[in-house]
This record gives sequence, structure tokens and C-alpha cells, in this order.
Amino acid sequence: PGPVDNHYDPIARSIAEQPGAIAWVVYDRRIDDVPNWQRSIRSDQPPIEAATLESLAAKLGIPGAALARTVAAYNRACGDGEFKPLEPDGLATHALVPAKSNWARPIDAPPYCAYPIISANCFTYGGLKINPRAQVLDNDGRPITGLYAAGETVGLYYQVYAGATSVLRGAVFGRIAGATAGAMRAQHPSAP
Repeated sequence: PGPVDNHYDPIARSIAEQPGAIAWVVYDRRIDDVPNWQRSIRSDQPPIEAATLESLAAKLGIPGAALARTVAAYNRACGDGEFKPLEPDGLATHALVPAKSNWARPIDAPPYCAYPIISANCFTYGGLKINPRAQVLDNDGRPITGLYAAGETVGLYYQVYAGATSVLRGAVFGRIAGATAGAMRAQHPSAP
């Protein structure tokens, strides 16, 4: 449970650990119940499609029995209720890890489709180390003269990202870096 920001790092790491660092998003024809779902697809390629899960698995190059077991376990974990694609609907899974808190419906309406997904890093976990004045520190913890950092290059998150804070840390540390650089320049006007 919790916001998506608490989960995408562990999920991305799990995907990276898969063979070929690829995972598959598998869905069925009921995806069409979600208005404009195609807008979430960041590919110009069509999905891989098949009439059965076993034939889909063969096209994906993954074990058919394993895919069938995984989908069956997911389907068993889905509850009953009204699907509301544009609002939290409480259609949660039960006894499934990771749990799904909304929009969980069985995947049992062929054709079955899949897209490959990979993990990507949109900002740095553990990037450049800075001090409170936004000065980049060397391996011994000393400020590197004239080098400042803010925003996405600064390592401020360690396993959990608090949503919408990327821009804030850029603004805050960018201002601090500018003020520090200006003060240093005023103290040493002839410095490079």
C-alpha cells in the first residue's frame, strides 16, 4: 500500500534483475474499458498478441506454464466489485505480494497482449555529495573549489522517493549554489 512513488524504485530494481533486464506487461481485451489507455504506451510498436497465455508465452520466449501459474495466482487474488477506471475503486488483490489496492481485475478475456518493459533511472540515487552550501565534496569530504551541484545530480534519495520533491530540491539547492558562488566570487574577485 501507499503511493506509487514508494514502489517504483523496488519494482525497477526487480525488473533489472530479470533475464535480459526485461519484464512483460500482460493484459487482455478488457484494457479497452480504460479510456485513452493507449496514451500511456510509449512505443510505436504494436503489442505482442496471442489467443492463449501459452501461445503468448511462446512469442515472448518465456515458460508458458510459469506465465499461466502467475496469471492464475493473480486472478485468484482479485476480488469482486465495480471497476471504476478513473477513480480508486477498491478492487484490491488479497494474499498477493505485491498487493494491488485498486483496479485489480482478472486477466482472462482473450486476446492476451504484452509489451516489454525495462527499468530506467530518471534521477540519481546517491549522486554527487554536497555540503549545506551546495558545494560538491571530494572523496575526503572537502569542497571542490568552484564546483556546485543542485537538482538531479545531487544524491538525496536512498531507496524511497518522496513524490514531487525533485523540482523542489533543484530550486532550493540551485538558489543555495548561486548564493554560495556569488559570495565566494565577492570574497575572491580574481579567482577563475
